[in-house]
Amino acid sequence: MSGPPLLAFPWSSLPAHASAVARIAPLLVPFAIFSCSVGDEPHRLHTSLPAPVASGSITVDPRQPKLPTFPCSRCHAGLAANPTERKLTEFHTQKVANHGTQGGWCYRCHTKDNIDRLHLADGTLIGFDEAYELCGSCHGDKLRDWKAGIHGLTTGFWLGDRLRRSCPNCHDPHSPLFALMTPERAPARLRTVSAEVHGAPEESNGEHH
Repeated sequence: MSGPPLLAFPWSSLPAHASAVARIAPLLVPFAIFSCSVGDEPHRLHTSLPAPVASGSITVDPRQPKLPTFPCSRCHAGLAANPTERKLTEFHTQKVANHGTQGGWCYRCHTKDNIDRLHLADGTLIGFDEAYELCGSCHGDKLRDWKAGIHGLTTGFWLGDRLRRSCPNCHDPHSPLFALMTPERAPARLRTVSAEVHGAPEESNGEHH
């Protein structure tokens, strides 16, 4: 394969201050390619070193101290449990049970004979701070991901102590689905990009249309 020599360029036509740079530029191209290790780039994106093992304690954020009506027995003591599903008109009127299609109403999770405790499907009593165990009895995949730190919110340090939020910190246990949100407006067009790039008409004579 033949062609003009690499340095065949009318150097005399360049300004004096640019001539010197232009003369050595073709010689620097091979050096730049090999010095940047372009061929090794895929190896630079990975590492053979294992990630450090997480250390420190994981504490579940307590739920019980945040319940303004706890202990429930302050009001329920001496009252006979009424499992009939109905609209509440005297207390807890803001609560709307919209969680699944199975029956059970309040006592599907709350305990009739021990109102200060929750209960699992097998009758095991748990506290409100362990509500994640009750949620996980139906949503096992979410409990698995939550314990792995994938689902939910965990703050703290990889090599240190962490605080993990329980399910009711984000979900209303009585109506856990999040309400639909109205999307925000799209970001403003970058001023450094011309209108033609976005298909918008250019402004003419300084007038806005």
